[in-house]
Amino acid sequence: MKLFIYEHITSGALIDEPLPTSLAREGNDMLIAIVQDLLELSTIELILLRDDRLDPLAAIIGHSEIQITTIKDYASFQSAYHDAIKRADAILPIAPETDGILNNIQQDILNSNKQLLASQAEAMSVSSDKYQCHQQLLAYGLSSPTTVKASEWSMNQFTSSTGFIIKPRDGAGCMDTLFIKGSASLKAWLASPAHDLENTIIQPYIDGITMSLNILSDNDDSRVLAINKQHFQRNNRNLSFTGSTVNGVDESIFSITQASSLVAKIHQAISGLWGFIGIDLIVRDNEVFILDINPRLTTSYIGLKASLGINPAQLLFTMIEQGLSALPKTIQRHAVEVRV
Repeated sequence: MKLFIYEHITSGALIDEPLPTSLAREGNDMLIAIVQDLLELSTIELILLRDDRLDPLAAIIGHSEIQITTIKDYASFQSAYHDAIKRADAILPIAPETDGILNNIQQDILNSNKQLLASQAEAMSVSSDKYQCHQQLLAYGLSSPTTVKASEWSMNQFTSSTGFIIKPRDGAGCMDTLFIKGSASLKAWLASPAHDLENTIIQPYIDGITMSLNILSDNDDSRVLAINKQHFQRNNRNLSFTGSTVNGVDESIFSITQASSLVAKIHQAISGLWGFIGIDLIVRDNEVFILDINPRLTTSYIGLKASLGINPAQLLFTMIEQGLSALPKTIQRHAVEVRV
C-alpha cells in the first residue's frame, strides 16, 4: 500500500507565511512518531511532503526509502499535494480543525476516490465545531461544560465563580484560548470590536483533573488505548498546552472501564468517528465533562508506543483488516511523559 501521511503544518502548506512555533513542533513530533511506527510495517510505502525550512525528515529518521517532496514555494506545494493524493492508495491526514482546514483536506481525499484513514465527513464536521459538538453531546445525555456562542452571550449568559474560558469554535489545542476571571472582565473583552464573536465560544472554567483519551475507532465500536494526564500553563489570561503523561491517570481517578463506557456513548452520539481519535476531558468530584472530540491523531500519540509496548500503527491496520475484535484483549500500560 502506498500511504500518503499528510501533516499540514510541516507539509509546506504554510510556506508563504511564518510557521507557528508550537504547532510546528507538535506536528513534527507526531509525524516522526507515526512514520517510525509505519516503517516497521513491511507492506507500507510512505509518501510525505516537507517544508524546506524544517530539518530534512530522512536525516532525522535515518531511512532513505520514503518518498519525500521538499516544498520551497506555494506553487510547488499545490502540485506536490495533488500529485501525492493521486499516487497514493490511502491518505492519513493530520491537520488542525481551524478554518475548516481538516474538513477541506478530507474532501480533497474523498473527491479523489482514495481510501481515507480518518473519520467520515459528518463526524468530522460535528466534532470540529465545538459549539455544535456540545449540542450533539447534550442531545445524547452526555456531560459537557455549558457552552455559549460569544455573539449570544447577552441572551444566554451564565455565572461562574471560577472564571470563564474563551476559545474559537474550531480551534486546535490551546490556540487563542483565554482564561478570564470575572464577569466584568468578560464583558469588557466582549465589547471589543476586534473579536469574532460568532466564531468564539464561552465556557465556565472547571477546576478539575484535565485528561485526554487516545482511542481507535471503526464503524461499529471504539477501543481505549490510553488515558492521559494533560499539562497546561497559564500566563496571565493565556492558556498553553505543555504536554501530557500518556497513561498517567490512576485507575482510582478514571479507569479503563469508565473510559470504555464513556467512549461507547460518544461513538453512538457522533456516528462516523474512525481511526485515531482524541477526546479531552475534565474530571471533577467523580463527574466527567467532555471538552473536545478531536477527529484525528493528537499529540499524545508521540508517547503511545512506549506506553503500550505495542506499535499503534500495527493496531490500526489490524483493525482495518480484521476489525477491533482482533486487537489484543489486554494491553499493558506504562506512564510516559510527552513534552511539547
